Amino acid sequence: MTSQAKRTAHRADADARTMSDARSDAAARPQQRVKGALILSAAVLVTALQDAYIKDVSASYPVHQMQTFRAGAALMLIFTWIVANGGLPALLRTRPSGLLLLRSAILSVASLTFYISLAAMEFADAVAIYFSMPLMIAALSGLVIGERVPPWRWAAVAVGFIGVVIVQHPGIGVFEPASLIVLFSTFCYALGLMLTRPVGMRVNSAVMGFWQLIGFLVTGVALSLVFGSGAFHDPAHPSLSYLTGGWVTPSWGDAALLFGFGAAAAAATVLYTAGYKVAAPSFVAPFEYSALLWASLWGYVLWGDIPGIGTVGGAALIVAAGLWMIWRETRQMSGLRHQ
Repeated sequence: MTSQAKRTAHRADADARTMSDARSDAAARPQQRVKGALILSAAVLVTALQDAYIKDVSASYPVHQMQTFRAGAALMLIFTWIVANGGLPALLRTRPSGLLLLRSAILSVASLTFYISLAAMEFADAVAIYFSMPLMIAALSGLVIGERVPPWRWAAVAVGFIGVVIVQHPGIGVFEPASLIVLFSTFCYALGLMLTRPVGMRVNSAVMGFWQLIGFLVTGVALSLVFGSGAFHDPAHPSLSYLTGGWVTPSWGDAALLFGFGAAAAAATVLYTAGYKVAAPSFVAPFEYSALLWASLWGYVLWGDIPGIGTVGGAALIVAAGLWMIWRETRQMSGLRHQ
Protein backbone atom coordinates (compact mmCIF):
# COMPACT_ATOMS: atom_id res chain seq x y z
CA MET A 1 0.00 0.00 0.00
CA THR A 2 1.37 3.44 -0.92
CA SER A 3 1.93 6.15 1.67
CA GLN A 4 -0.91 8.21 0.14
CA ALA A 5 -3.28 5.25 0.39
CA LYS A 6 -2.24 4.67 4.00
CA ARG A 7 -2.95 8.33 4.85
CA THR A 8 -6.35 8.12 3.15
CA ALA A 9 -7.21 4.93 5.02
CA HIS A 10 -6.06 6.50 8.29
CA ARG A 11 -8.29 9.55 7.74
CA ALA A 12 -11.24 7.31 6.91
CA ASP A 13 -10.68 5.28 10.11
CA ALA A 14 -10.43 8.52 12.13
CA ASP A 15 -13.69 9.84 10.64
CA ALA A 16 -15.43 6.54 11.39
CA ARG A 17 -14.18 6.63 14.99
CA THR A 18 -15.37 10.25 15.32
CA MET A 19 -18.89 9.38 14.19
CA SER A 20 -18.91 6.27 16.38
CA ASP A 21 -17.82 8.33 19.38
CA ALA A 22 -20.44 10.95 18.53
CA ARG A 23 -23.18 8.33 18.48
CA SER A 24 -22.02 6.97 21.84
CA ASP A 25 -21.88 10.48 23.30
CA ALA A 26 -25.39 11.29 22.08
CA ALA A 27 -26.80 8.07 23.50
CA ALA A 28 -25.11 8.58 26.87
CA ARG A 29 -26.03 12.24 27.35
CA PRO A 30 -28.62 12.82 30.12
CA GLN A 31 -32.05 13.91 28.92
CA GLN A 32 -33.39 17.32 30.04
CA ARG A 33 -36.57 17.31 28.02
CA VAL A 34 -38.57 20.12 29.61
CA LYS A 35 -35.53 22.40 29.69
CA GLY A 36 -34.80 21.66 26.03
CA ALA A 37 -38.41 22.36 25.02
CA LEU A 38 -38.47 25.72 26.83
CA ILE A 39 -35.12 26.81 25.40
CA LEU A 40 -36.11 25.87 21.87
CA SER A 41 -39.45 27.66 22.18
CA ALA A 42 -37.60 30.84 23.17
CA ALA A 43 -35.31 30.44 20.16
CA VAL A 44 -38.33 30.12 17.87
CA LEU A 45 -39.88 33.29 19.33
CA VAL A 46 -36.78 35.33 18.47
CA THR A 47 -36.35 33.77 15.03
CA ALA A 48 -39.97 34.26 13.97
CA LEU A 49 -39.75 38.03 14.36
CA GLN A 50 -36.32 38.18 12.71
CA ASP A 51 -37.46 36.20 9.67
CA ALA A 52 -40.48 38.41 9.14
CA TYR A 53 -38.28 41.51 8.99
CA ILE A 54 -35.67 39.83 6.81
CA LYS A 55 -38.34 38.97 4.25
CA ASP A 56 -39.49 42.59 4.43
CA VAL A 57 -36.05 43.93 3.43
CA SER A 58 -35.33 41.26 0.80
CA ALA A 59 -36.46 43.60 -1.98
CA SER A 60 -33.96 46.26 -0.90
CA TYR A 61 -30.76 44.40 -0.01
CA PRO A 62 -29.22 41.19 -1.40
CA VAL A 63 -29.05 38.09 0.77
CA HIS A 64 -25.25 38.10 1.01
CA GLN A 65 -25.24 41.68 2.31
CA MET A 66 -27.91 40.84 4.88
CA GLN A 67 -26.02 37.70 5.91
CA THR A 68 -22.70 39.56 6.22
CA PHE A 69 -24.19 42.32 8.39
CA ARG A 70 -26.17 39.85 10.46
CA ALA A 71 -23.34 37.35 11.02
CA GLY A 72 -20.74 40.04 11.64
CA ALA A 73 -22.83 41.76 14.32
CA ALA A 74 -23.82 38.45 15.89
CA LEU A 75 -20.21 37.26 15.96
CA MET A 76 -19.09 40.39 17.80
CA LEU A 77 -21.89 39.97 20.34
CA ILE A 78 -21.20 36.27 20.87
CA PHE A 79 -17.47 36.90 21.28
CA THR A 80 -18.14 39.68 23.81
CA TRP A 81 -20.51 37.41 25.71
CA ILE A 82 -17.96 34.59 25.78
CA VAL A 83 -15.22 36.90 27.08
CA ALA A 84 -17.53 38.47 29.69
CA ASN A 85 -18.42 35.03 31.02
CA GLY A 86 -14.83 33.82 31.21
CA GLY A 87 -15.16 31.51 28.25
CA LEU A 88 -12.25 32.86 26.20
CA PRO A 89 -9.77 30.20 27.41
CA ALA A 90 -12.23 27.46 26.39
CA LEU A 91 -12.70 29.10 23.00
CA LEU A 92 -8.95 29.35 22.44
CA ARG A 93 -8.39 25.77 23.59
CA THR A 94 -11.08 24.37 21.32
CA ARG A 95 -9.60 22.95 18.17
CA PRO A 96 -12.53 22.74 15.75
CA SER A 97 -13.16 19.11 14.87
CA GLY A 98 -14.31 17.99 11.46
CA LEU A 99 -17.76 17.33 12.87
CA LEU A 100 -17.99 20.85 14.33
CA LEU A 101 -16.93 22.44 11.04
CA LEU A 102 -19.29 20.19 9.11
CA ARG A 103 -22.18 21.26 11.34
CA SER A 104 -21.31 24.94 10.82
CA ALA A 105 -21.10 24.54 7.05
CA ILE A 106 -24.40 22.66 6.81
CA LEU A 107 -26.28 25.20 8.93
CA SER A 108 -24.76 28.07 6.92
CA VAL A 109 -26.11 26.59 3.70
CA ALA A 110 -29.46 25.97 5.38
CA SER A 111 -29.78 29.58 6.54
CA LEU A 112 -28.74 31.06 3.21
CA THR A 113 -31.05 28.90 1.10
CA PHE A 114 -34.05 29.50 3.37
CA TYR A 115 -33.76 33.27 3.03
CA ILE A 116 -33.22 33.00 -0.71
CA SER A 117 -36.47 31.08 -1.01
CA LEU A 118 -38.37 33.68 1.05
CA ALA A 119 -37.80 36.29 -1.65
CA ALA A 120 -40.04 34.34 -4.04
CA MET A 121 -42.57 32.72 -1.72
CA GLU A 122 -45.34 33.59 0.65
CA PHE A 123 -43.95 33.36 4.16
CA ALA A 124 -46.67 30.89 5.17
CA ASP A 125 -45.86 28.51 2.32
CA ALA A 126 -42.15 28.53 3.12
CA VAL A 127 -42.83 27.89 6.80
CA ALA A 128 -45.24 25.06 5.94
CA ILE A 129 -42.48 23.24 4.07
CA TYR A 130 -39.89 24.03 6.74
CA PHE A 131 -42.08 22.37 9.35
CA SER A 132 -41.44 19.02 7.74
CA MET A 133 -38.06 19.21 9.54
CA PRO A 134 -39.13 17.27 12.66
CA LEU A 135 -40.22 14.42 10.41
CA MET A 136 -36.83 14.49 8.70
CA ILE A 137 -35.06 14.51 12.07
CA ALA A 138 -37.13 11.58 13.30
CA ALA A 139 -36.38 9.65 10.13
CA LEU A 140 -32.65 10.41 10.13
CA SER A 141 -31.78 10.34 13.84
CA GLY A 142 -31.31 6.57 13.94
CA LEU A 143 -29.01 6.65 10.93
CA VAL A 144 -26.95 9.71 11.88
CA ILE A 145 -26.57 9.56 15.68
CA GLY A 146 -27.89 6.10 16.49
CA GLU A 147 -30.87 7.35 18.49
CA ARG A 148 -33.94 5.15 18.88
CA VAL A 149 -37.15 7.06 18.06
CA PRO A 150 -40.11 5.69 20.06
CA PRO A 151 -43.45 5.21 18.26
CA TRP A 152 -45.21 7.88 20.34
CA ARG A 153 -42.80 10.53 19.06
CA TRP A 154 -43.64 9.52 15.50
CA ALA A 155 -47.32 9.86 16.37
CA ALA A 156 -46.88 13.27 18.03
CA VAL A 157 -44.84 14.61 15.12
CA ALA A 158 -47.42 13.36 12.63
CA VAL A 159 -50.28 15.01 14.53
CA GLY A 160 -48.29 18.23 14.79
CA PHE A 161 -47.58 18.20 11.07
CA ILE A 162 -51.30 17.74 10.35
CA GLY A 163 -51.89 20.82 12.47
CA VAL A 164 -49.32 22.74 10.42
CA VAL A 165 -51.07 21.79 7.20
CA ILE A 166 -54.41 22.95 8.61
CA VAL A 167 -52.93 26.27 9.72
CA GLN A 168 -51.05 26.97 6.51
CA HIS A 169 -53.64 25.47 4.13
CA PRO A 170 -50.99 25.31 1.38
CA GLY A 171 -52.40 25.95 -2.07
CA ILE A 172 -51.00 26.09 -5.55
CA GLY A 173 -48.35 28.62 -4.42
CA VAL A 174 -46.44 25.86 -2.64
CA PHE A 175 -45.40 24.50 -6.03
CA GLU A 176 -43.38 27.63 -6.76
CA PRO A 177 -39.92 26.44 -7.89
CA ALA A 178 -38.39 28.10 -4.84
CA SER A 179 -40.21 25.49 -2.75
CA LEU A 180 -37.49 23.05 -3.76
CA ILE A 181 -34.95 25.42 -2.21
CA VAL A 182 -36.93 25.42 1.04
CA LEU A 183 -37.05 21.63 0.99
CA PHE A 184 -33.27 21.48 0.56
CA SER A 185 -32.84 24.07 3.31
CA THR A 186 -35.06 22.02 5.63
CA PHE A 187 -33.02 18.89 5.01
CA CYS A 188 -29.81 20.80 5.82
CA TYR A 189 -31.32 22.20 9.01
CA ALA A 190 -32.42 18.74 10.09
CA LEU A 191 -28.96 17.29 9.51
CA GLY A 192 -27.10 20.20 11.10
CA LEU A 193 -29.30 20.38 14.19
CA MET A 194 -28.99 16.64 14.73
CA LEU A 195 -25.21 17.03 14.81
CA THR A 196 -25.61 19.56 17.63
CA ARG A 197 -26.22 16.83 20.20
CA PRO A 198 -23.11 14.67 19.61
CA VAL A 199 -20.88 17.71 19.06
CA GLY A 200 -22.27 19.28 22.23
CA MET A 201 -20.84 16.48 24.35
CA ARG A 202 -17.37 17.94 23.79
CA VAL A 203 -17.99 21.58 22.90
CA ASN A 204 -20.03 24.07 24.95
CA SER A 205 -22.97 25.95 23.44
CA ALA A 206 -21.23 29.33 23.16
CA VAL A 207 -18.26 27.88 21.28
CA MET A 208 -20.57 25.95 18.93
CA GLY A 209 -22.54 29.14 18.33
CA PHE A 210 -19.31 31.04 17.64
CA TRP A 211 -18.22 28.59 14.96
CA GLN A 212 -21.70 28.48 13.48
CA LEU A 213 -21.62 32.26 13.04
CA ILE A 214 -18.13 32.00 11.53
CA GLY A 215 -19.74 29.79 8.89
CA PHE A 216 -22.52 32.33 8.29
CA LEU A 217 -19.99 35.14 7.92
CA VAL A 218 -17.74 33.17 5.56
CA THR A 219 -20.63 32.33 3.24
CA GLY A 220 -21.89 35.93 3.30
CA VAL A 221 -18.48 37.41 2.52
CA ALA A 222 -17.70 34.79 -0.15
CA LEU A 223 -20.95 35.49 -1.99
CA SER A 224 -20.41 39.24 -1.60
CA LEU A 225 -17.03 38.93 -3.30
CA VAL A 226 -18.73 37.23 -6.24
CA PHE A 227 -21.97 39.21 -6.52
CA GLY A 228 -21.38 42.38 -4.47
CA SER A 229 -20.49 44.54 -7.48
CA GLY A 230 -23.82 43.76 -9.13
CA ALA A 231 -22.11 42.69 -12.36
CA PHE A 232 -23.86 39.31 -12.29
CA HIS A 233 -27.27 40.50 -11.14
CA ASP A 234 -30.06 38.46 -12.76
CA PRO A 235 -33.62 39.67 -12.05
CA ALA A 236 -35.26 36.76 -13.91
CA HIS A 237 -36.57 35.25 -10.65
CA PRO A 238 -36.99 36.87 -7.22
CA SER A 239 -34.77 34.27 -5.51
CA LEU A 240 -32.09 34.62 -8.19
CA SER A 241 -32.27 38.41 -7.96
CA TYR A 242 -31.95 38.25 -4.18
CA LEU A 243 -28.85 36.07 -4.52
CA THR A 244 -27.06 37.96 -7.31
CA GLY A 245 -27.91 41.59 -6.44
CA GLY A 246 -25.11 44.05 -5.73
CA TRP A 247 -24.48 45.73 -2.40
CA VAL A 248 -26.60 48.78 -1.61
CA THR A 249 -25.54 51.54 0.78
CA PRO A 250 -28.10 51.32 3.59
CA SER A 251 -29.72 54.25 5.34
CA TRP A 252 -28.85 54.69 9.01
CA GLY A 253 -32.18 53.19 9.98
CA ASP A 254 -31.72 50.17 7.72
CA ALA A 255 -28.14 49.72 8.91
CA ALA A 256 -29.40 49.58 12.48
CA LEU A 257 -32.02 47.03 11.41
CA LEU A 258 -29.42 44.87 9.67
CA PHE A 259 -27.22 44.92 12.76
CA GLY A 260 -30.32 44.22 14.84
CA PHE A 261 -30.67 40.98 12.90
CA GLY A 262 -27.25 40.15 14.29
CA ALA A 263 -28.43 40.56 17.88
CA ALA A 264 -31.38 38.31 17.14
CA ALA A 265 -29.13 35.79 15.39
CA ALA A 266 -26.73 35.73 18.35
CA ALA A 267 -29.53 35.04 20.80
CA ALA A 268 -31.19 32.45 18.56
CA THR A 269 -27.87 30.70 17.86
CA VAL A 270 -27.14 30.17 21.55
CA LEU A 271 -30.73 29.14 22.30
CA TYR A 272 -31.05 26.69 19.40
CA THR A 273 -27.66 25.17 20.18
CA ALA A 274 -28.53 24.75 23.86
CA GLY A 275 -31.99 23.35 23.10
CA TYR A 276 -30.74 20.64 20.76
CA LYS A 277 -27.82 19.91 23.07
CA VAL A 278 -29.70 19.12 26.28
CA ALA A 279 -32.39 16.85 24.80
CA ALA A 280 -32.85 14.40 21.96
CA PRO A 281 -33.37 16.20 18.61
CA SER A 282 -36.43 14.11 17.70
CA PHE A 283 -38.05 15.17 21.00
CA VAL A 284 -37.42 18.92 20.95
CA ALA A 285 -37.80 19.48 17.19
CA PRO A 286 -41.65 19.45 17.23
CA PHE A 287 -41.56 22.49 19.53
CA GLU A 288 -40.44 24.48 16.51
CA TYR A 289 -44.13 24.36 15.60
CA SER A 290 -44.63 27.09 18.22
CA ALA A 291 -43.46 29.48 15.50
CA LEU A 292 -47.06 29.37 14.28
CA LEU A 293 -48.24 30.95 17.50
CA TRP A 294 -45.60 33.67 17.38
CA ALA A 295 -46.24 34.26 13.67
CA SER A 296 -49.90 34.87 14.50
CA LEU A 297 -48.95 37.28 17.30
CA TRP A 298 -46.42 39.23 15.22
CA GLY A 299 -48.86 39.30 12.32
CA TYR A 300 -51.49 40.94 14.51
CA VAL A 301 -49.09 43.36 16.22
CA LEU A 302 -47.25 44.44 13.06
CA TRP A 303 -49.88 44.21 10.33
CA GLY A 304 -53.22 43.76 12.09
CA ASP A 305 -53.73 40.21 10.80
CA ILE A 306 -56.26 38.22 12.84
CA PRO A 307 -55.83 34.42 12.93
CA GLY A 308 -58.66 32.50 11.29
CA ILE A 309 -60.38 29.37 12.56
CA GLY A 310 -57.91 27.20 10.64
CA THR A 311 -54.98 28.78 12.48
CA VAL A 312 -56.66 28.35 15.86
CA GLY A 313 -57.65 24.73 15.17
CA GLY A 314 -54.29 23.75 13.73
CA ALA A 315 -52.37 25.45 16.52
CA ALA A 316 -54.50 23.57 19.06
CA LEU A 317 -53.43 20.27 17.44
CA ILE A 318 -49.78 21.30 17.52
CA VAL A 319 -49.85 22.32 21.17
CA ALA A 320 -51.80 19.21 22.13
CA ALA A 321 -49.26 16.98 20.35
CA GLY A 322 -46.36 18.63 22.17
CA LEU A 323 -48.02 18.42 25.57
CA TRP A 324 -49.02 14.81 24.99
CA MET A 325 -45.46 13.90 24.06
CA ILE A 326 -44.10 15.50 27.23
CA TRP A 327 -46.69 13.62 29.31
CA ARG A 328 -45.89 10.32 27.57
CA GLU A 329 -42.12 10.76 28.02
CA THR A 330 -42.53 11.79 31.68
CA ARG A 331 -44.74 8.79 32.35
CA GLN A 332 -42.20 6.45 30.78
CA MET A 333 -39.29 7.91 32.76
CA SER A 334 -41.33 7.67 35.97
CA GLY A 335 -42.05 4.01 35.24
CA LEU A 336 -38.37 3.29 34.66
CA ARG A 337 -37.38 4.93 37.96
CA HIS A 338 -39.88 2.77 39.87
CA GLN A 339 -38.77 -0.51 38.33
